[in-house]
Amino acid sequence: MSPRRKMPTKAELIRLQKLYKTDEKIGERLGGVPAYLVAYWRRKKNVPKHSLPKFSEKEIRDLWERFGDDDKCGLELGISKAAFYNWRRRYGIREKPAFLKLEQLELNFPGLKLHPALNSLYGKKTMSQKILARAAQLEKAEVGQTIQIEPDLVVCHTNAGQIIDDFKKLGSELVWNPGRIALSLANCSGDGDDEKISEAHRKIREFVRRQGIKAFYDVTEGSCHQVALEKGQTLPGNVIIGTDPYTASYGCISAIATGIDTQQAATVWSTGQHSFEIPPAVRIDINGRRARGVYTRDIAHSVMRQLSAVDINGRAVEYYGNVLSRMTISERFTLANLTVDMGAISAACAFDSITRRFLTGRTSAHYTPIIADKNAEYEQIYQINIDHLTPQLARPGSADDIRPVTEREGLAVSLIVLGTSSNGRFDDLRVAAEILKGKQVNSECRLLVYPASRSVYLEALKKGLVRVLVEAGAVVMYPGYWDCSGIAESLVAPGERVLITANNRLVDRIDAETSEVYLCSPATAAASAINGAITDPARYVK
Repeated sequence: MSPRRKMPTKAELIRLQKLYKTDEKIGERLGGVPAYLVAYWRRKKNVPKHSLPKFSEKEIRDLWERFGDDDKCGLELGISKAAFYNWRRRYGIREKPAFLKLEQLELNFPGLKLHPALNSLYGKKTMSQKILARAAQLEKAEVGQTIQIEPDLVVCHTNAGQIIDDFKKLGSELVWNPGRIALSLANCSGDGDDEKISEAHRKIREFVRRQGIKAFYDVTEGSCHQVALEKGQTLPGNVIIGTDPYTASYGCISAIATGIDTQQAATVWSTGQHSFEIPPAVRIDINGRRARGVYTRDIAHSVMRQLSAVDINGRAVEYYGNVLSRMTISERFTLANLTVDMGAISAACAFDSITRRFLTGRTSAHYTPIIADKNAEYEQIYQINIDHLTPQLARPGSADDIRPVTEREGLAVSLIVLGTSSNGRFDDLRVAAEILKGKQVNSECRLLVYPASRSVYLEALKKGLVRVLVEAGAVVMYPGYWDCSGIAESLVAPGERVLITANNRLVDRIDAETSEVYLCSPATAAASAINGAITDPARYVK
């Protein structure tokens, strides 16, 4: 006899209904509960049956006349391409618009700049403005306005010991909210030349215990950004700050995240408030279809190159487009992470069903997605088309020196570092393993693999990726950053050429004057490891 099933709370039923809509799908999510039992629970908890959003024929027709494309119309309403198509068919709207509107133009010029007020029929707000206004408990916030916000999460890792010292100097005994602070020992160094890493770590552990901070990631956990994302600590619509500019990576789930210095972090720990100036926003639409061997890092490098003459410093970047709508959260993480190298202080990706599915089961916390108004005003709008994009290779810190892999193909490589927080998720390791399966790393080359987190490492072990990599001759290292223990200086000799799937900051330890460093995708790294030279991965990708 099967055990009696426990009735969910009303809040749980409402949350499940928002995610899965029908009683049948809710029952499946609860582990095979019959639909009639879910319906009974709803009636007992006074939860009405889910009804589809109602869109009038005029609203559907106006959007169809404006865009003439189911995908774009669906994005405007916050529904899928198929859903808009069904609404259009319901009202008998089958023919293409008779007149071509400006919004229907799909111009494919690289880095096309659009007039920022092109869609400004109503003068509404961007995603960044709306999220920051919510954090400041304001109805609206204007660009350039200074606001006081209470962040949803403060993430600290590098120089966390220094933040603790600054916190004590403020005279505070207890942090403002231990539930909104995350501390990590990944990439934590000492506070100075006189303090050893071990002493800094002991000080951090003692502080965590004394303050009752639950979100503590020890050296075994890996990249703090990856771990916080995996554990569902960062949610759509959140404002996250951290002592690292690459905190902006959390923008992959439609959050606003930015970096601060250690003194500012100590102040936030003490008061729970941070002064923030609303930045101007730049919208980047990425459209087109990927060619074989092209991955998110190649797309990010293409965006950097095409916008190299544009001042992105201090801007909040928002990403949209049909390419983004097909990216996983892992890929969006890479895109947001690398946007920091352009000078942006934050990079947010539009919320959609992919974001919602990623968070399902990771968190029980309620969240409210915030999307830009239909006619939001941006400082600039750019369209990037990737139809003819090929795998790219970049020199750190130089957006002008980003070229196709084919232009540097054949150059010998001594060391390849695959992984780290930028490209060390399961998807990245799987791409590399598929290329390396049944092959060997060139004897003149060394391949180091750094999973982004312990969870990624364990999943790669479970799925057999680690075995494939090790059999190919790779060395699988500890999860996290590749320069945590100063290993960078000891592995790279003067005059050697290195390929790394990291961001600019993680290659700072390498002397660029004596060594030649390139940034590339996991696919390019794996293909190059086979030949011991820079290699276009297209022919190795199935």
